[in-house]
Amino acid sequence: MKKLILLLLITFITLLVTSCNSKNDPVTPTPQGNIYLTSNPAGAQIWMDGTNTSKITPDTVKNVDEASHSITLKLQEFSDTTFSVSVSGGQTSVVATVVLVSNIMATLYGPARIYETAGTNTGQPSGLDLSSGKAWGVSSDSSSLVDIYYSSSGYLIQSADLYPNLIRQTYFFITSNANLFNGEDSPLKNTGTWTNSITDTMSNYVFLYDHDGHYSKLKIVNSGGGVPGEPAWVEVQWYYNNTLLDNRF
Repeated sequence: MKKLILLLLITFITLLVTSCNSKNDPVTPTPQGNIYLTSNPAGAQIWMDGTNTSKITPDTVKNVDEASHSITLKLQEFSDTTFSVSVSGGQTSVVATVVLVSNIMATLYGPARIYETAGTNTGQPSGLDLSSGKAWGVSSDSSSLVDIYYSSSGYLIQSADLYPNLIRQTYFFITSNANLFNGEDSPLKNTGTWTNSITDTMSNYVFLYDHDGHYSKLKIVNSGGGVPGEPAWVEVQWYYNNTLLDNRF
């Protein structure tokens, strides 16, 4: 009996000592470092491992566990950009400036020349297909593709449906800005004042909303002719947004 009690006592003391030693063992913390991020353009949200850090570029994400981390930069009108960053304890990982890619699918066309409808030949087209950037005659076999044309009546650039037998409607929104490349977005078709034509002396760009629901941004960049033997012409340049109902430029 005494041997049994002694054995149980030894076992208890051993467990007690082991438990105490375990509690006294220091827990080694995971080394931590930082990540410094910049982007072009700046102002992108910084997401790490699928969680928003509530920081925007340029900034430093601090106290990051030593490991490889997934970083995603998010900015409106730009595609999300994801990459990996390795973090070492006690160090700041500096990421080279991340160039963000626009997600606006707009094509720049022109300058394209179109001629007034009177006194022209087959090699002097009066109409434009905004989606392809091609000029077509308003009486040609491809006239059904014409969105806008240059009319001798009033010397207006106007919606194709104003020409006999053409049906494609295009609406114009006149602006007060001449810089086609300023990044301004079009107002939505159901806001503001839209019309069906502009004069050939318009110096500012205009926004267009075509028969298929696509937005364009167009400017007259040159003009000439209008003398005996040479019909009047204009050259236009425009952005065509390839995404249906997307008014961004």
